[in-house]
Amino acid sequence: MLPTRAHVLAQLFHQWHMTPQTETIPVSEAIGRILAKDALSLNTLPVVRASGCDGIAVHSDAFQNGIPDASQWKEGIDYVHADTGDDFDDAFDAIVRMEDVTFLEHGGLAFANHVEVKAGTDVRPRGNTVALGEFLLKAGVPLRPIDLAALVTGGLTSVLVYRRPIVAFIPTGSELVPAGTDPLRGQMVDANSILAKETLLSFGAIPLCYPIVKDAPTELETALDQALSEADIVIINGGSSKGVEDYNTQLLQKRGELICHGAAAAPGRPIGIAVIQNKPVVNLPGPTAATFYGLDWCIRAIVNRFLDRKMQKRETMTGTLTSDIALPSVMEFLNKMDVQKHPDGSVAITPLPMRETRPMASMTSNAMFVNEIGGPAYQAGDEITVELLRGTELI
Repeated sequence: MLPTRAHVLAQLFHQWHMTPQTETIPVSEAIGRILAKDALSLNTLPVVRASGCDGIAVHSDAFQNGIPDASQWKEGIDYVHADTGDDFDDAFDAIVRMEDVTFLEHGGLAFANHVEVKAGTDVRPRGNTVALGEFLLKAGVPLRPIDLAALVTGGLTSVLVYRRPIVAFIPTGSELVPAGTDPLRGQMVDANSILAKETLLSFGAIPLCYPIVKDAPTELETALDQALSEADIVIINGGSSKGVEDYNTQLLQKRGELICHGAAAAPGRPIGIAVIQNKPVVNLPGPTAATFYGLDWCIRAIVNRFLDRKMQKRETMTGTLTSDIALPSVMEFLNKMDVQKHPDGSVAITPLPMRETRPMASMTSNAMFVNEIGGPAYQAGDEITVELLRGTELI
């Protein structure tokens, strides 16, 4: 019986001795990076105190007996302007909102009759925005644009993050031609390189895509050596099964510690995984559906471990199956789905079986479902929850 995805990954992580590596980078370059330690503020803001709104700063004692006659007030003596977030003269201790102030034509002011002013009214005290040593962000989170704003507000110009892994992708196959080439008889366009590149970027890795390598043992070994010298993780794509030109599993076995050749996960069951020079080397099967699935369950987990990050979860949607799903009882199988939301709010989920669906429809589908080994059968009319490959707003 083939090992499950979980078993394969557990074996790999047991044999791959990896300590996450960190680097300090400018906050301005840290979008999407993973914090390696909690971020604490170096600033206290406001430094003294600030206006909490657009208005004027006043002496609160002028309002002790109600709304004063301000028709003769002078700017700079009886009041000063204070916009939101602005510091203002220490002589004043309260703010009156601009919408409650009327500036008289010949000077002076008038206040709305509902105004109530006490010391500190609409004044933000020292440290109201952030205080020295205040916790900003927890280690392990990917940094968003608003997080970068929080960091610089807290006085940080650089931040400690986990180093992004360099992942080499080696497409193999004598039948492959680069994207943009008009294929001749017997040739296939290399679509997996762009799939891998953009998928790896979305995982937070740095892709290093190699040119196509023909099915020749010496060329394959040369490409592997180069990748091992340049990358932290290596993916060899194609040549993983039992064809006459499938040399890659033999290469993994020759060069390192082979963890598996085959997993109970399809498409892509002949996946090969080894540790070579203490680096994960994964031989993903060549069909695009298999490459997609292998990237999703295997490479994503490896990159996350390198980044010391938890596995990201996709949006899900629950709906009603329009037809039965044929599920293998001994295999975790990737089932592509088409999800449609009707005007009445109901959700229809249509399976796209690999053997009965044109590959292009499967490639561009908007959802997926992976069954559990030994799990329940699903028939038309059953309710099922699927992972979305596009946002809910596009369903």
